[in-house]
Amino acid sequence: MRLPKVVRQMGRISGENRVYIEDYVYTYLSEIKKERRGFPVRVALYGHAFCKENQNFYLIYGASCIMEELENGRDQDEIKKLFFDSYDLIGYVNIYDRQEIADGKDGCYLFYESNESMQNYMISCYERKNKTPVREKETEKGRDTGLLKKLFQNILLGCAAVIVALAIAAIGSYGGMHDFTLTAARALQETK
Repeated sequence: MRLPKVVRQMGRISGENRVYIEDYVYTYLSEIKKERRGFPVRVALYGHAFCKENQNFYLIYGASCIMEELENGRDQDEIKKLFFDSYDLIGYVNIYDRQEIADGKDGCYLFYESNESMQNYMISCYERKNKTPVREKETEKGRDTGLLKKLFQNILLGCAAVIVALAIAAIGSYGGMHDFTLTAARALQETK
């Protein structure tokens, strides 16, 4: 196991634990903390853990909000299989809105690497959050289209009634009017 090369220290580093958080994970945790303001957020962490020279190293490459996933019908096993299959579930953390992510007795290292797994997970979360407004817009658009369709049908029906009235006046016989009505009905059926 090798340590990341490009890192930034956040907070005080002391003790025997060294926590390395990938930048996408840090961004995700910061956003989750803002969205769930006022409530502690329980997050599952994915990555690698190892011990070297009496120090514990935790490299965090993925994170997922447990409550959010449960609300959407997915448990941690599914999330791991879908996004973080190449990593281990290394633990859970509670994040509070008044606490900085790297705050506390021990700090962490923020590192920058290509992290397609976390990027894909964040895209999935973004798409899921933005589907609801799109559906509402589509529903409104569907309602507007339905109203226009009904209006158009009513206009056609009104025109047909006027034509039938004119035909009755012009033809003057019930038999001729009946044939005309059938022809007009067939024409209206074909326009639907």
